[in-house]
Amino acid sequence: MTLRSLQCGRGLAALMVVVYHTSVIFRVPAYWGATPFGDVPKFLDSGVDFFFVLSGFIILDAHSRDVGSPARFWNYIWRRALRIYPLYWVVFCAVLIPLLLTKGDVDWSRIALEFSLLPASGLIPDQKIIVVSWTLCFEIAFYAIFSAAIFSRALGVLLGGLWLLAAVYSIGETVPAKWTILCSPYPVLFLTGMIVRQVWSSGKFNLPLTPTLLLGVGIFAVAAVNRVNSIGLEAGPTQWLYGVGAGMIILAAIEAERRGALEFPQWLAKIGDASYSLYLVHFTVLSVLAKFIVATGFFKGLPLQVLFVAMAAVTVALGMAVHLLVEKPLLKGSRRNRVPARQSPGQFADGVRAREHNPQELARQLSSADR
Repeated sequence: MTLRSLQCGRGLAALMVVVYHTSVIFRVPAYWGATPFGDVPKFLDSGVDFFFVLSGFIILDAHSRDVGSPARFWNYIWRRALRIYPLYWVVFCAVLIPLLLTKGDVDWSRIALEFSLLPASGLIPDQKIIVVSWTLCFEIAFYAIFSAAIFSRALGVLLGGLWLLAAVYSIGETVPAKWTILCSPYPVLFLTGMIVRQVWSSGKFNLPLTPTLLLGVGIFAVAAVNRVNSIGLEAGPTQWLYGVGAGMIILAAIEAERRGALEFPQWLAKIGDASYSLYLVHFTVLSVLAKFIVATGFFKGLPLQVLFVAMAAVTVALGMAVHLLVEKPLLKGSRRNRVPARQSPGQFADGVRAREHNPQELARQLSSADR
């Protein structure tokens, strides 16, 4: 089953993260040191939270029949690995090679860990080569716990319950940079997506769509306002508000699609199809564009708001090109050797340090500090 509303949700989440990181790049002093749209884009890093909720929905919907069926364990592992790693490795190598050419000392053990999408510093997801790869560490942790549920439902419930208890415990840590894969608020977001899937698939959701959607938007907006202009909420509860709001928005959207009450735009669905490619390449593309524009003086005098939108648009276009020219051929080739399985609705989806004071590194630090 493929729902256009889910595709559009992935597209929306990817666009949110692209705009957020465009604002991060613009804030770097070596580029423009400016905020063309003020602090408003700061809340758009919540695209990650939105995607985690989507991921919980999608994985449960695609593999609910596999839970408690050990014979399907390796098929699940194979499918998830094929979806995540081949494109990640292509992008990883494309970013790594130029860094190696300009770096004298290389920490190969750290590179190997990042290549495998394993945390390079204990359990802290602080990858630097692909800036956004920290989120994939959480995805893989979620996949691992779900795989345990496929092997044994009781084991999956036990591990998932412990992860959720750790999520509650993490509320005591008010500095997001200190959250780890095992102890952070994010597991609640995956659980929210799974709950939404169960409510929706039961066929018993009878609440009015518009109030449900507006309530979800309202809850999400409270977290967004807190992110931009603090109203006293700590980081952990803010992530959970994002999750609850996103869950209600997704529930209203997919139910509206089932009832035929809402038409979802095809262009946003296409961005959703390309969301994983866009997500992996967008920060590097934005960094290269910024370096080129500043070094050449092109578009000098152009209003920064126009330049901001143009850079984000070019980044989206290039991300979609990577999807068509790289990701789709990789997926097509991998399916030839894949064990036949029920079709999934899809997925969204720094050890080599840049030179000191490198603008891209400063942008990474700004992005990290924001979270």
